Amino acid sequence: MRPSNCLLLLLLSFGLLSPALLGCQTQRPVDQLRDRGDFYFERGDYLAAIDEYQQIADRYPGDWRAQHQLGRAALELEQYSRAQRALEVAHTLRPADHDIADDLAEAMLQVGSHEQLFAFLRERAESSQSPRAWRQLGRYAMELGDPDSARTAFERAIIHDGGQSVEPYLDAARFAEEIGDLETAVRRLRQAYGINPRHQEVRERLINLGEVPGPTLALPPGR
Repeated sequence: MRPSNCLLLLLLSFGLLSPALLGCQTQRPVDQLRDRGDFYFERGDYLAAIDEYQQIADRYPGDWRAQHQLGRAALELEQYSRAQRALEVAHTLRPADHDIADDLAEAMLQVGSHEQLFAFLRERAESSQSPRAWRQLGRYAMELGDPDSARTAFERAIIHDGGQSVEPYLDAARFAEEIGDLETAVRRLRQAYGINPRHQEVRERLINLGEVPGPTLALPPGR
């Protein structure tokens, strides 16, 4: 055996040299890191999951899946600043991904970056004009105590939905009921009922507000 190899073995045996220092051959494959990270995440061991995902992100910062999962795990551990950093990278790499955008918005909320959150959500809603984006803006506006922005966002969601689904009307009804505008709440629920008279929450809310579901209760969609 060559003297240099003997020296390496001796150092390793006494713990004086880490295997990681021997080169990249000791690095685990990315697929293995991702699988282990997903395994830990599903088990709820978010700290271990972060360790796996962080190794991928360190080696390949452009791996949006690792950045997203890193952000999700950090959210679970209430490491909100760390989550926001990872999710901002993931969003830059995948700007059209709704799940990443939703998680990033939650991180911004928890960090307390409310102005940044509103700017982010408004830009997404105005650029995409999607009902989902407007509804998300409305829900966060409600949570942060901005009823004017919430009302406008829910109305925009209704316009861009075009009467295709009950969700924008349900959001608008919940908001109206929360601020005490029961007349508007009933009207929005009746519109939702017209779209899907079998929707359980719509029926329950109508009954709780004193309405009796039936063919004459439905209203056409629209503002």
